Amino acid sequence: MAMERIGNDDSPPSSGSMTLMNVIRYIVAIGCILVAAYTVALNWGCVIVSIRNKKRGINRHHSVVPLGSAIFAAFALIAYPGPQRYLLLLVPIMDIGNWLLLWLPVVFIRSLRDKKN
Repeated sequence: MAMERIGNDDSPPSSGSMTLMNVIRYIVAIGCILVAAYTVALNWGCVIVSIRNKKRGINRHHSVVPLGSAIFAAFALIAYPGPQRYLLLLVPIMDIGNWLLLWLPVVFIRSLRDKKN
């Protein structure tokens, strides 16, 4: 029993065609970027709630997740087959949890300096 080829064209599919693999890559990339965007929204919500609680005198802190959105955005960047892939990096740039990592060296140096005094 011989395998029959579907279609009349013997040429390989072009790189711009929508293959099943590209559809799967789009779905995975969109799923990962949605999880990253959800993490960004939760981080901003945690910061807003923490600021509101501090103003009201409530001693309850809600912490953020640094690098959570960056990891999922990196997975989306790897999976996304489209040409505008680097626009996916805007999601972790907007994440306030990643911004707080920029303050980490300053806080570390201040804590070391305060220990000496």
